[in-house]
Amino acid sequence: MTLLHLGFIDKKKFEVDADQIVTGRTCVIGSSGSGKSYAVGVICEELCKNHIPFAMIDTEGEYSGLKEKYEAIWIGEEEQCDLKWSTLDLDELARQSLYSPPLILDLSDVSNPKEKVGKLLTGIYAEISKQRVPYLIVLEEADRFIPQSGDKLQIFNEIARRGRKRGLGLMLCTQRPSLVDKNVLSQCGNQVIGKLVIRNDLQSVAHFFQGRTLPKQLTTLSAGKFYTMGALSPVPSLIKIRKKITKHGGITPKLAKRIVKPSAEIIARLRGIKAPVPETLGLAPTIAPNDVPLLIKRQKSFVLFGKEEIVTKVNLLYRPLIEVAVRIRKGTLRKKYETMSFVLDGITGKFAELSGRLSLREGLERFLGLAELQVSLLRKLYPSKDSSAEDVASKIGISGGMARKPLSQLEVKRLVRSSKLARIKVFRRLVDIPKIKLDEWRPKLEQIVLAQAEVELARIRENEVRDVVKGFIEGSDVESFKPFLYPLYRVELALKNNKRTILIDGRTGNEVQL
Repeated sequence: MTLLHLGFIDKKKFEVDADQIVTGRTCVIGSSGSGKSYAVGVICEELCKNHIPFAMIDTEGEYSGLKEKYEAIWIGEEEQCDLKWSTLDLDELARQSLYSPPLILDLSDVSNPKEKVGKLLTGIYAEISKQRVPYLIVLEEADRFIPQSGDKLQIFNEIARRGRKRGLGLMLCTQRPSLVDKNVLSQCGNQVIGKLVIRNDLQSVAHFFQGRTLPKQLTTLSAGKFYTMGALSPVPSLIKIRKKITKHGGITPKLAKRIVKPSAEIIARLRGIKAPVPETLGLAPTIAPNDVPLLIKRQKSFVLFGKEEIVTKVNLLYRPLIEVAVRIRKGTLRKKYETMSFVLDGITGKFAELSGRLSLREGLERFLGLAELQVSLLRKLYPSKDSSAEDVASKIGISGGMARKPLSQLEVKRLVRSSKLARIKVFRRLVDIPKIKLDEWRPKLEQIVLAQAEVELARIRENEVRDVVKGFIEGSDVESFKPFLYPLYRVELALKNNKRTILIDGRTGNEVQL
C-alpha cells in the first residue's frame, strides 16, 4: 500500500492510502486564505513523489512550481511553458497522458478554458475506458466548471458517476462549495475541509459531518488546518498540512508498475514536429530487433509436434540502472582511499549483475528511505542475540538515548523486533544485511539514441542510497551516482488463444527474469 503524507495530528504523521485519492472522489474546500491551494499543492507533491499519474486543471497558474523537484509537463501560454495551448493537438495529448509525467494544465491566460478542458478530458476518459489504469483529475475552482446553476461541463458528471470503475479519480477544489453542482459534490467520499465563513458554504458541507453538526471552530480555523473525513479518516480529524518542498505560485509562472516516457519525447510528439531524437548515457543493444525472434525458444501446442508460437511484437525497452561509485578506506591501516563501484536497478533498488545477462538479486530495496543512523544501528544488531539500546549504541559511539527512537522506527518498519529482558528493552535484527559487492569494473557507457524505444523511469534517489551505503560500509561515502540505461526487448508471443510476454537481453540475447 502506498501512503501519502499530507500533514500531522499533534506532531504525528497523518498519511492516507493513495488508492483512496487516485481512484476515489475527493473534495478540498476552504475559503480564501485557508491554505486550500497550498494543501492541494502538498497532495500533488505526494502524487509526484510516488510516480502517480494525474492532470492538474490549474486556473490561476499556481502549480508549475512542481517542476522544481519533479518531472512534469507544463501546458499554458507563458514563454517558459513546455507546450502552448494554441499549437496543441488535444487528441494526441489525451492518448499520451496515461504514460506521461503529470500534466499541469495552466488556464490562467486561456480565452476558452471550458472548451479545451472538455475536449481533453473526454479524450482521457475514452483512453481510460480502453486501458483501465488508475489516473486522477484534479480540478481547481470547481465552481467555474460545474456550477450549481449555469453552463456545466458534463464530462465531470460522467467522471464522478462512472469513472471509478475505469480507474479514473476526481478531486474537486473550491473556495465556494455552495456554488458547486450538488450532484457532483455529494459523490465525494473523501473530504478535506478548512476554514469557511459564508453561511451558504457552511450549510453546503454540513452533510459531511456526523449529525450535520459543524465544528464550532470551522469559522476560525487558522491557515493550513483542515478536517479530513470519509475514507481518509473514520472520524473527523483536524490536521496541520505539512510544509511544501516546492514553490507555490500565486500567479504564472510559476509529478502495479507503470512505464513513463521521457518528457522530451512526449513534448516532441505533441508539437507535431521532428525534434532532435533525445540521447542519454547507457549501453547500446548489440542485437538487432529483426534477430530477436531467432533467439527465442518457442512453445508448441504439444510437446513434440503441433503448432508453434509466433512472435507478434518486438519492442525495445530501456531499463534504468545506476552505477554507484563508493569511496572507501583500504589497506591494513585503512589510511588509503580507493574508489570502487556497484550497480543498482533504478526501479527496485536491487543489485544488478551485468555478466552474461542482466539479472537482479536482493539488494538495498528494504533499506532505502532509512537514515544513516538507522542503518548503522541495524548493522550492529544480531539476528540471534538480544542487544539493548545502550549496547548497540556504544558500538557506533553514541548514547543509548540517541539510539532508542531510531530503533523504535526500525521496529515499526519490521526490520527489528523488541522484547523485555527483566526490565530492559532489547532488540534483534529481523533481516539479513546485504553484502555490497564492490568492484573496480565500471560499465563503458556511451551516448545512445532513444528514438522510439520505451524508457522506464528510475525511482531510486541518490540521497537514499548515500545514507544506506554510509550506514553499511563504515568510513565510506558515495562519490558518484550515475544513472544509465540498459537495453531489453519486450517480446509478445501467441499460440492459438494463449499469449505471453518475455524479456530478452538486448546485448546477450538471453531471456531475462526481472
